Amino acid sequence: MMEKLLRVQGICKRYELSNIDKELVALDNVSFEIKKGETLGIIGRSGAGKTTLLRMLRGYERFDEGSIELDGIRITPDSSYDEFRILRAKTAFHLQRSFALYNISVIDNVISRLRAKQVGFEEVPEFEDEYEELKEEAFKILDLVGLRDKWNHLFTILSGGDKQRVLLARQLAKEPALLLLDEPGTMSDILTRKHLLDSLKMVKAQTDLSTLLVSHMSDVHRCLSDRMLMLDNGRVVEEGDTESVIEKFLAPLEPVKPLAPVENLKDTMILVDDAWKKYTIATSRTLIRTIEMQDLNIPIPRGQILGIIGPSTMGKTVLMRLLSGFEKPDSGHVLIKIGKVDFANIAEYGERSIEARSKIGIIHQEFALPHYQLVLDLFSQKIGLKKFELVKQALKKAKELGISAVTLDVLLRLADMPEEEAKGRLNELGLDLDILDELFPKLPAVDALKATKPYFDAVNLPEDIFRRYVSEMSKGEEIRLAIAALLAANCEILLLDEPFGDIDPISLRIVTNTLKDLNREFKTTILVVSHQLDVIRELAHEVLLIDEGRVVMRGNPDEVCDAFVSETFKELE
Repeated sequence: MMEKLLRVQGICKRYELSNIDKELVALDNVSFEIKKGETLGIIGRSGAGKTTLLRMLRGYERFDEGSIELDGIRITPDSSYDEFRILRAKTAFHLQRSFALYNISVIDNVISRLRAKQVGFEEVPEFEDEYEELKEEAFKILDLVGLRDKWNHLFTILSGGDKQRVLLARQLAKEPALLLLDEPGTMSDILTRKHLLDSLKMVKAQTDLSTLLVSHMSDVHRCLSDRMLMLDNGRVVEEGDTESVIEKFLAPLEPVKPLAPVENLKDTMILVDDAWKKYTIATSRTLIRTIEMQDLNIPIPRGQILGIIGPSTMGKTVLMRLLSGFEKPDSGHVLIKIGKVDFANIAEYGERSIEARSKIGIIHQEFALPHYQLVLDLFSQKIGLKKFELVKQALKKAKELGISAVTLDVLLRLADMPEEEAKGRLNELGLDLDILDELFPKLPAVDALKATKPYFDAVNLPEDIFRRYVSEMSKGEEIRLAIAALLAANCEILLLDEPFGDIDPISLRIVTNTLKDLNREFKTTILVVSHQLDVIRELAHEVLLIDEGRVVMRGNPDEVCDAFVSETFKELE
């Protein structure tokens, strides 16, 4: 009989939502055990309390009631800070979407973690004998996760899946009693995810490491979990073997809605016309790799939902940045229809591209909403920046203030960018994004509520969420909020770059069906980059497969996805 490693008894956690005078129960009398060498899977909808539970087990956050017993220590709500630090020392946390490590090689990232066990802080040893000793140990760990061949690659330029394997290697270097996995592989393409899961299976087979695995992806649990429990509204509602728990979890999944046909394939809404873009990526300390996106000719009809798939770091996001106007092609044009026959070049600055930008809604791969902001204020601001009648008023006011259309266009692009990138560009240009608040007054609260409520219903969010702060929501709720904001702004084009990784499959089906409804009713043109091929198969009219900066296939979603999974597309290159 396996030794018991972890015992969680009656854990409760409550948050006061002061803005709406309401108490949120995140965890409600949660109890379970994990044996040594066992992998326990936890599944549940976004906001069910999964990540909160992991934070309690990691020692990052206190709880209100209950106890945690791990490897000989017992933690209660009254435990001291030092006792919580012991809990952190005995656990390792593999976070979703967390890739913020050092801009050094793969092996040096692992060595710095090994070094911390010797000296109490992370560093790469200066003396060769100390470095070589740790290097041999680091290579053994890289072998375990399948990354020896990339030992000298810079961490920052790895694919999402390889970054997760580096994170896993660093956690193993810590030699934890319990490994906590939060949505491993959600942001990886299907091939890279397979490599990560293979690495985790190898660790499971060759060590007696106990693991708590949180994922809303059934296939991940089928691959790794010995048994499972399901959380709902902070309570354990099911516990048992993997298949039976997954079956209960997926029971509320609504049927797939049919796609509306594209009415006129000749009515082009977006045209990438002979575009050429060269960009470089550093793959190690000494090697720089150049990728050329050559002769891109991609017509996209009004009302088409186009899926974009392919290996990581091979051009998908660069294409989306070209379409967003964040990157300019070295030659050629990226054209957006702004009238019945008129097109604007989104790469050129001025009034015409401002009009085109008002039609485009964007969710980035680096998506994050400002945690300090009220949801209602966020919606009032986002809708105000996209409503074209308000954009025209802003152009008029800008002229009165002596602000050119080109400068206003620059500011609007920055408002659409990921926050950290926008801040960097602002510093370079010496601009202040606050001027947008003066040019674009927030939509009145009553109008924002009226415009948004139908879409909150559509993405299964409660109306009282308007009065919460973003920080009071789960990541899955944040993503659904962002999609609802774009829908409420009546954008004619949606550019969605990996928007679905943090959404549970039940909420995801609601979102994809909502996107189909929007497409059917308003002929919205939607481009979706996603590594979740099941979503692409059911959501898209057509699929583009991009590899090495080239469109190697375009056509039927099932045929293109099958070619990607089997890698037969490489025979076409």
